[in-house]
Amino acid sequence: MHSIFSIVLHVQGYSDHDPFEILKNIFSIPVIISFSVLVLSNLANRIMGIVAVAKNNTVSDGEKTLWIVGFVLLSFITSIVFLIMAKGKGFAE
Repeated sequence: MHSIFSIVLHVQGYSDHDPFEILKNIFSIPVIISFSVLVLSNLANRIMGIVAVAKNNTVSDGEKTLWIVGFVLLSFITSIVFLIMAKGKGFAE
């Protein structure tokens, strides 16, 4: 949050900071760690979703293709829709 506010204040002219301070804030250790955790959790979500769809025997091949494309393109939204539909139609094992 500090990095975002410092960038906004710098762009609006409220700050006398050196322009390289913005880069120092953006590429700070907490921001890099948070971004890494976000990327890894997103990748894990995509992989688990694709594996769950691929192992599922109740879904036809055409549906599997659409689900996999959905997980590749929009994993978070597809995960929510898949969980809702899995509960109603018995997709989950």
